[in-house]
Amino acid sequence: MKKKIFFTDLDGTLLDSRKQISQKNRDAIEAAREHGHSIVLATGRSTQNVIQQIKRLELDQPGCYAITFNGSCVVCCDTEEILHWKTLDMDLVRYIFEEARQWGIHCQTYDEGETVAEARSKELIRYDRNNGGHSRVVSDVPASLRSAPPKILLAELEDRAYLERFQREHEDYVHGKADSFFSCKEYLEYVPYGVSKGSAIRWLCDYLHVDIADTVAAGDAANDLSMIITAGVGAAMINGEQAVKDAADYVTVNDNDHSGVAEIIEKYIL
Repeated sequence: MKKKIFFTDLDGTLLDSRKQISQKNRDAIEAAREHGHSIVLATGRSTQNVIQQIKRLELDQPGCYAITFNGSCVVCCDTEEILHWKTLDMDLVRYIFEEARQWGIHCQTYDEGETVAEARSKELIRYDRNNGGHSRVVSDVPASLRSAPPKILLAELEDRAYLERFQREHEDYVHGKADSFFSCKEYLEYVPYGVSKGSAIRWLCDYLHVDIADTVAAGDAANDLSMIITAGVGAAMINGEQAVKDAADYVTVNDNDHSGVAEIIEKYIL
């Protein structure tokens, strides 16, 4: 059997609505590993948060990797070594935070394992709760950062159209400096220019000397689109956004609450 790499998003894909991993998904991942296939968690979450998921899935062993911060980072699961790392330009970071303040939009970034924001807003409280993390609140985020961050996240829980307007009105300044997209309807994210889950797939395949034709990717949201398009087989969750389903080679019968990832693994990996 030809060895493959399986890339899977977490939220809305591998994880159910309660942020849990079903036993069927867990068993399918273990079966793929036992057959010599590689597993890669590919997510917008921070590296530190994903390491918790790696341990829950017992993927902290050779042949397993994680793409974090929507492609800005690639980490080796068994050693926790960062293999690939991209960051935003600090001038852009300062600009986005200043504009977010003017617009009254919650804005956060990441610094050495911590989420950092300028107010403990309802958006930050929800983010911490959903991601099992903790955050640091400071008066001026850009001034407090110890190093350039891998991404910025803007959040608006009730009015996506306001975030869409912010994205449109800042396109000219951002062009060529960063890429932006929605990771869910409430979150607008900025990452280094040219960075995406798809670019991270290409980087990891080059690093491992694996043909992209031997990769399978599963996702549900707009930030998964590049991954779905890049992989040899792109599989969209039935609960996913329509644009992702339209671009996919396969759409699952089962949603993320009914082990749709196991369905993909059984069909394309095992």
